[in-house]
Amino acid sequence: MSYTLALVIHLLCAIIFIGFVFADVVVLPAMKKVLNDEEHQNVMNAISNRARKIFPISVLILILSGGFMFSKYINSDAGMFNTPLQILLLIKFILAMIIASGIVYSLSRKLVKKPPHPIMKHFHKFVLVTGICIVILAKLMFVV
Repeated sequence: MSYTLALVIHLLCAIIFIGFVFADVVVLPAMKKVLNDEEHQNVMNAISNRARKIFPISVLILILSGGFMFSKYINSDAGMFNTPLQILLLIKFILAMIIASGIVYSLSRKLVKKPPHPIMKHFHKFVLVTGICIVILAKLMFVV
């Protein structure tokens, strides 16, 4: 797989990922103000059913393609902390792994049919802000 192909796939999955989280944090709550509870619940169920099919696959591909690209800039030949690009890439990696850990935790709690920790109510807000930071870091990596 070439780096350019991995980059395009990674960007498409990132758009899906951040787009879904943006819709969940910004768009869907606004709909609650104009729909009654039953209509809002029907819309949420329809979106959730579709998201459950697309979201996990896009996140997995996002992580795998990111790992492939990561290996180009951080490896035994290039080093780890030699350049500002590598440092920003490691920060991106840590932020992405925090998000991935939250996703795994959330999915595992659903699998065992136990409620997640109450702080997880705010997880999508955290993911949206962190995702935007990751995008900004991705752009900064190649100008510093």
